[in-house]
Amino acid sequence: MNGNPPETVPWSLRRWVTVVLTVLALQFVLFYLLAPRVTVSGRQTEAGLKIRWLANPALAKRTLDTLLLEDSTLLAIASPRGFSGAAWLRPSTQEFRVSEWIDADRPLTQPTQSLGGAFRFVESAANQPAFDPARKPAVAAPGVLIAPPVLRVASRLLVQGDLARRPLDKVPPLRSWSHTDLLTDTRVQVIVSAEGLVISPRLTGATAARNLVQQAADRHALDVARTLRFAPLPRAGNQGPGTLGEGVLVFQWHTTEPPANVKE
Repeated sequence: MNGNPPETVPWSLRRWVTVVLTVLALQFVLFYLLAPRVTVSGRQTEAGLKIRWLANPALAKRTLDTLLLEDSTLLAIASPRGFSGAAWLRPSTQEFRVSEWIDADRPLTQPTQSLGGAFRFVESAANQPAFDPARKPAVAAPGVLIAPPVLRVASRLLVQGDLARRPLDKVPPLRSWSHTDLLTDTRVQVIVSAEGLVISPRLTGATAARNLVQQAADRHALDVARTLRFAPLPRAGNQGPGTLGEGVLVFQWHTTEPPANVKE
């Protein structure tokens, strides 16, 4: 004989699920077989019309009360047999009447001081003297102030742009031009270095190309622009590309009357 105890094999998950479902099924079957049978009997209504003659008033009242208590819907649904059938199905009509408001008689008062005011206005207008155009004062002629034109007594130089903040070391004297007409201002665009030297002057704006005097004045402006020298910038600012300044030199020319024997 072998004295070793037999080995127990553990149940699988499928076996456990099968056993639990079998036990639950047996319980439901026992509950169904052992539960008492309750028969719900509804109110049996017979089709057709029945007429009952109740001669005893007490018996008739008790019979009607019994019929009303058996049907509970008569207490919730509006019907001719309900306790408030007449109130729900045959409501009384309401009459709305608009109240008639009558204001009391309040006669308007008429101020006596305003009576006849229109007649007095017409009478005062009729007493005004007739308009006489001859008595109308003459209109003074408006004064027009005409300022005399400002004539240049000498040629001058104006500096515009960023260079206007840098003074010139020396303003050269500008000549006057002998001509029968006024000359157009000459505009020269220049670039000035940090040391104050003028770089690449060039003419800007339109000039009279056929006017020999104007051409000579433009060339003279370029020559003067090359000789100009502006105040140098401080040494702390003499580094970097931002030390170049740009501006426009405007030459305003003065003209004089040419001699009688000179023809332009």
